[in-house]
Order: sequence, then C-alpha cells, then structure tokens
Amino acid sequence: MKHRKFLKLLTSKFLLVCILLLIEMALLPTVILVLSAYFQTIATIVTVLYFIVNVILILYIINSEINAEFKIAWLVPILLLPPVGCILYLTLRRRKAPRRKLKKLLDRISGMNCLYTQNLSEMQKFEKKDDFAAQCARFISRESLLPAATCRSFEYFPSGEAYFERLTEELKKAKKYIFLEYFIIAYGKFWNTVLEILKGKVGEGVDVRIIYDDIGSMLKVSSNYAEELEKMGIKCLCFNRFRPVLDVAQNNRTHRKIAVIDGNTAFTGGINLADEYINEVQPFGHWKDTGVMIKGIAAQNFAALFLQLWALKAGDTDYSAFRADEKDEGSCLCFPFGDSPFDGERNICEDLYIKILYHAKKYVYINTPYLIIDGEMKRALVTAARSGVDVRITIPETPDKRYVYAITKAFSSQLIKEGIKIYHYTPGFIHAKSIVSDGLYSIIGSTNMDFRSFYMHYECNALFADENISEELRKDYLETCEKCKLITQSDIKTTLPRLLYRAFLRIFAPLM
Repeated sequence: MKHRKFLKLLTSKFLLVCILLLIEMALLPTVILVLSAYFQTIATIVTVLYFIVNVILILYIINSEINAEFKIAWLVPILLLPPVGCILYLTLRRRKAPRRKLKKLLDRISGMNCLYTQNLSEMQKFEKKDDFAAQCARFISRESLLPAATCRSFEYFPSGEAYFERLTEELKKAKKYIFLEYFIIAYGKFWNTVLEILKGKVGEGVDVRIIYDDIGSMLKVSSNYAEELEKMGIKCLCFNRFRPVLDVAQNNRTHRKIAVIDGNTAFTGGINLADEYINEVQPFGHWKDTGVMIKGIAAQNFAALFLQLWALKAGDTDYSAFRADEKDEGSCLCFPFGDSPFDGERNICEDLYIKILYHAKKYVYINTPYLIIDGEMKRALVTAARSGVDVRITIPETPDKRYVYAITKAFSSQLIKEGIKIYHYTPGFIHAKSIVSDGLYSIIGSTNMDFRSFYMHYECNALFADENISEELRKDYLETCEKCKLITQSDIKTTLPRLLYRAFLRIFAPLM
C-alpha cells in the first residue's frame, strides 16, 4: 500500500509542480551569484543595491500593520539568508486584500445583493437576547456583510458517522439545488455514496454544484476530476489550481466545509468528504470530528458564501433563486459567517474567539487539531484562566503532520504553565473545530486555531447564542475529555535538542 502511494506521488502533478517551484526559487540567486563572480563592478552594484533593499524591507516590515509573529517570521530569513530572504519576501509577502474587493464583487455581479439584505426582525432577536449577543451580531454583520439570521432547528453531530448519515438523507430530499464546498473530496465510501445521490439528482433536474480545493484533494482524486464531474452533469470548480509559480495566492485555499440544500438546509463543521472522517479508514487512529445541520433562514448565508467563490467560475443572472424562504424564521440565534484573505489583517473567527474568552465567567472549552496562535490569542487565553475561568483545549495525541504537531506542542506547553488545561485525544486524531462558553455561546465550523486558518484560508463557521446547542457541545466535550489524557508540566519533555527544534519551528510558524 505504501509503495503504491509513493509511486503515485512520484508520478503526480504535485511533485512536478514542487520541483518547478524549487527551480524558480533557486534561479534568481544563482544568476546573481554567477554574474557577480565574473563581473566585479556588477558584484559591487549588486551588493550595494542588496544592502539598500534589505534596509528598506526591514524598516517596512517593522513599521507595517501585520501581526507581530509574521514580522519575526520574515525578518529572520531576510537577515540570515541574503539575498534569498529578500526575494522570498518580495515574491510571497502577504499582500493586503481589503474588504472593498468583496464589495466590488457584489456590485459587479447583478443581483447578488439580495442574499445580503438584512431582515431587521432577525437582528432584533440578537439585540433582545443580551448585549453580548447583539455585539457579536453587529460585529459579524459589519465585517462579513452577511445578514444576522436565525434557524428554526439544528442538529449537532458528535461524530463524522452521524454527519454522513444525515447529510446523505438530506441530499436525497433536494428539489431545487445542492451546493457542496469542501477542502477535500476523496474516492471512497463517503464520497462515492454522495456522488451516486448527486448523479440521481442531476437526472431529476436539480442544480448541483461542487467546489473542491485543488491542493486539499490532490492525490485523492484525479487531476482532471472537475472535468469528469462536468461530464456527469455536475457543475464543478476546482479552486485555485496548484501551479509552478511563486505567489502568495498558492496559500489561499478554500478550507470550508459547506453543504446547502434548497436554501433552507445547511451543514458545516470539520468534516470533509473522505473516509477517514467516518472512520472507514484510520490512518491516525480513531478520528473524532463534529458538525452541525441548521434549517431555516440562516442557511442562506452559507449559500451566499458558496456563491462568492462560484463567481470565479461563472456569475448567475438571478440570485433570488437561492434565497431561503422568508417565512422559515426560527428562534435559535445562529449567525453563519465566513473568513477570507479579503479580510486583510482582521479575522472574524479569531476576534470572536477572543471576545468569548474575555466575556467568559465560568468555562471555555475548545477543540482544535492544531494550536499555533499569536500573542493576542495567547493573552486572551491566559487572562481568562488567571481570572478563574476553566479554560480547556483538546488537541490530538496522534499527529497527522509531525512538524505542525511539534509547533502545537510548543504552544500547548507554554499554556499549561499558565494554568490552561490541555487534553490529548488518546484514541487518535481530533479534527473538530469548536468553542463553547458558559452554556450560552458557541462557534462550530472549519477554522483551526492556527495562522493558516486565521489569515490565509477561506473558512466558514456559525456562531450560536443558544443554550440548547451550547449544552450539547458542552456534554460532548466533557465526554470526549474522559477519553483524553490531561497533560501536566511533568509530562512536558524539555530536552535541549527538542527545545531548539521547537523554538526554530515557532519562528516560522506563521508561514507554515
């Protein structure tokens, strides 16, 4: 099995693109060095120019508004790896993409604004709940442009198996359209089951559309899989194809997990359309994941998020066809929202996590597969813990990416010393992404607690200001804790090589 995977990698487009990228990275410094070796005058000019550029870049980075961790991650290679560091920064720097670009997108595509119209009665429900719910709703609405909404019912899934069962049931009920946007789709029981339903729905005249991420699904489906699906009558966008070009846009993946059915039913969470998420295969032990289904007006926000990216493929002429039934209001306060590189240095999900931490009175329970945080998030976690709040974070025992896991352990070790309880999910890998606080507020979706999710990826989540779903998340979290190991300071191994390795990785954590 391992030999087949290795052979597949050797013959894949992924390896070819990586080789071309390495050649591209090495080409310019090599040309400069060769020319400098033969021409003394050129060598002098190049040295002076490099010194000037280096100083300008350092001053620019220090005075920029980017996160402090990103500044350190770039300053180190610029200072220690001349001229490679300068070239990499100029090529791969995180360019600002202000939210006005999203506004221009909405203005350019006729009719999409109908999905962003605020129903005042929905916003008033948040305002009547309490001040904190109202603050969160106004914040999300202002930052994401999406309208505050509610759902008439929800169903929380404590496992991928439960999510899979309900998703396939709801897909079979589709009458008008199905939108699926996932980071990963992979051949196997999960995807094959969904695909058979989709092909049947196409035959019934249902509008079926899929967005999947090229890197996320690479080596899991064929390189021309989008074209194969189109031949089946399924409209498909392979998002941000991986190309041999040094560009920061290569980092901007769609990490979302969205399923929308007829505008009134939507799914989100950490679950992709692949077999490890339902434990049909277990490459890292038992896979713990979570998700949620909502029914009601709030589902329309997920349709709007899907159509933001679908516009890269084609624009629709009548977006009103994707609106939820306005009579389908509910009492559960649920505000779906998205994050994207358009947000610049702000991130809605990270800001909401921080707001919840500072607002917490009793407890905050967090699930995340990766824990790579900035100083502001660390301060919020520590402040909550020092204030007597029971702060717990559950991470995997078994890593899926060893270098990322090493950074996660480095950050978690620091938090343990500050009184934050860190749990390792001993049965295997926990991929759930959620936060719940005081039985009142919770967020569940696709965002990990790391720099890539907070700043580089397209993500989706749902904020709930509802006691019922918060209680379900709390119970599931505590039941999961019973299967976990609470890590203490005595469990932290601090050999010198390990400390140096983790310290080195932490420097470059924001770029990983």
